[in-house]
Amino acid sequence: MAWTMKGTWYESCSCKMVCRCNFGPAEPDQGWCSAVLGFAIDSGESNGVDLGGTKVVFHGELPGDFVGGIDKVVLYLDEAASPEQRDELEAIFQGKRGGVWEGVAGMIASFLPSKTVPVEVVGGDSPRVKAGDFAGFSMERLKSEEGKQAVLVHAPIAAGFAVDTQELATATGSASDPDLRAWETLGYGAAVPFNWSF
Repeated sequence: MAWTMKGTWYESCSCKMVCRCNFGPAEPDQGWCSAVLGFAIDSGESNGVDLGGTKVVFHGELPGDFVGGIDKVVLYLDEAASPEQRDELEAIFQGKRGGVWEGVAGMIASFLPSKTVPVEVVGGDSPRVKAGDFAGFSMERLKSEEGKQAVLVHAPIAAGFAVDTQELATATGSASDPDLRAWETLGYGAAVPFNWSF
């Protein structure tokens, strides 16, 4: 079943700058990792459902680094989306529609039940992500004195998500979902443009 999705995701995790999982097997700063990725979908379609303007947040708990796999994931689906949009987003991000997320889902031991909450994913120079009362962070983009965006290009781990450029930022925030470990970011943030189709 074909689907397309274009937009930007904003991420933060429990590690410092820069997420060392980008470069392969790594020791997380706290020995474990938790991460939140907020997706702002500018355009897209799945199973005849328009996904443009929708948002979803992915919250993962890892026993070690990304290469070692992900124990648990909760998807926060925006209550402003239609039931049909939420169904398609959940199916895509759980890997049920194939494509890049099918490969990622193969690394996830368990998807916990998704939660429908108010979701905020805002871009610009000071992006922010919020999923109800469960998780949230704000970022400041890293730029040179000339105002050029600092980027990480062609990191090995990015190939698994079919992206090649990560726009670096600092982040502050935390997560406190009772179904996952509570954590605070130690500073890592990034904005990642994506353009997927399957």
